[in-house]
Amino acid sequence: MSKTLIKNLKPRTKIYAAILLICAIAVLIRIAVVQIERSRPIVSFVSEWAKYGKPVTIKEIKAADIPVNTKFTVTGNSDRLASGFVTADIKDKLKEGQEVYLTENGSLPYGKISRIGQELDISTGMFPVEVEFNVPVAALGSISVVFVRTSTLQKVLVVPNEILDMSGDDYYLWKIENGKARKIKVKIGSRDNYGAVIAEGIQDGDWVIFSGQSRLKDGEKVNIIQPENIVAADSEGKTQ
Repeated sequence: MSKTLIKNLKPRTKIYAAILLICAIAVLIRIAVVQIERSRPIVSFVSEWAKYGKPVTIKEIKAADIPVNTKFTVTGNSDRLASGFVTADIKDKLKEGQEVYLTENGSLPYGKISRIGQELDISTGMFPVEVEFNVPVAALGSISVVFVRTSTLQKVLVVPNEILDMSGDDYYLWKIENGKARKIKVKIGSRDNYGAVIAEGIQDGDWVIFSGQSRLKDGEKVNIIQPENIVAADSEGKTQ
């Protein structure tokens, strides 16, 4: 083998050796990690729950004013004008000049109701409504759902639908009393796709279980994690 060929092989040999060394170090590190993981004590969830109680998260329910939204559909006549039709009961809730929103919980209005027809449209059996947007929103022929805040529920307690337990025609919530879970029958005042207004069963300031309530038993000790003091109704308006 010529000297030139030997010189060409030496750098390649060094590269191969470096790769093998790196692989060996990676294997040793992985073995060390596995050994550390195996040395950790195994914790039984059953034993932990028996000692501390089943883990749950809770939130304080506070009374709040909740806006009630009425929604209807409009079709774009231009980029800023749209029109649609509403039933008589919705028409009676609307007023010319009312602000309209493009999302149910929108903080900024996108326009206003510019006209409400007082005569029934024969072809649809409903009343015409026109909306004027502040900025270009509706392309010609496009369909938009708009929301109008027509009233406010005063000082109500609202919970999300997903934490309600239903048995037959009855509804229940889980709340915390002296560190234990209590299953409380509640009466629903009104409800939509987002949440329910609780008319009876819980009071302002009650701590209600928001997660971990599955397979709980009434009076069972619980391990409260991540308690959050919130107004449950802050983020959601209601729609009619």
